[in-house]
Order: sequence, then structure tokens, then C-alpha cells
Amino acid sequence: MQDINQVLLNPIRSRILQYVATHETATAGEIASLMTDVPRTTLYRHLKILTDNNVIAVVDENRVRGSVERTYALNIKTITDINTTENALQNAFGFLMKIYGDFAEYFSDPNSNPGVDKIFLSNSGLLLSDEEFDEFLSQLSELLKKHINNEPDGKRRQRSISFISSPSNEERKG
Repeated sequence: MQDINQVLLNPIRSRILQYVATHETATAGEIASLMTDVPRTTLYRHLKILTDNNVIAVVDENRVRGSVERTYALNIKTITDINTTENALQNAFGFLMKIYGDFAEYFSDPNSNPGVDKIFLSNSGLLLSDEEFDEFLSQLSELLKKHINNEPDGKRRQRSISFISSPSNEERKG
């Protein structure tokens, strides 16, 4: 098994997981129809990595024209096992290092243009009750769902948008 952060933070695998999470189950063909910018062999390789690392599971198999069509679903047990207090700091570090690596790669290109590419960083401190924060997260989720399954159309390109709800040190300073 690979380091779980390496498995989860790959951009192609993240897109696969987003698709499966929003559709509950999915076949490789269904995923490929949305991810037309990813060659099928690459898609199958990433599905295998996710399956080998128990992040997704094969929940059904059907014979289709001489081949086996697999239906995948999230492996909730693995995801729950990963998302623990003991693993939280390592998961956060892996997440932040993945973002750092993406920025380092982007800015190593002499033709990078953050203004044109709409690259930005933002940090906002919000005063919200738990109920207000739950509502905020629900609204954010709805906004993401509205766009998460957009299909390539020649104008669209993959954009990485990361959200972090981090501890507020202001509260601890009291």
C-alpha cells in the first residue's frame, strides 16, 4: 500500500473520488465520459491504485461485450479509518505539501502568469456559531455540487480549489 496522502492528493484520483462521492457508485465508462481529458489507460491505472489502497471498492461486475465492467463505490471504512485525530496532523501536512508542490511546479514555469490563470490565496476569519458554520458549509457544498460535474467543452480547464477550516489561534489567546 502507498502512503494514503499520496493516494488521495493526486489530482486525477481526487476527480475520480469526487465523481464517485457525488454519484454513490460509478463505472469506469461513466467516469471517463466526464474526464475526457484523461486517457482511458491512465484512468484505469488510477482506479487500480484507489482499489489496491482500499479507498474505493468494486461493488458489482457485469459482462459487457466480452469484458468485465466494474462498478465502484467509496470504501467508507477506509476513509473513516484515515480521518482520525491521530492522523489529522499528518493528513493536514500532506494536504498542505501537495498544494505547496503544485505552486512550486506552477511557478517553476517561466511562462506562469497568476493574473491570467486566476491563481490566488485568501484567508478569512469568520465569527460564526456552530449552526451558522454548518449552514455556511452546506451552502459551500451546494455551490461546489453545481459545478463539480461540469464536462470539458474546450473552454473549461481543471482548477484546483482548496478549502481548509483551521483552528483559530485568536480563540486560544483569549
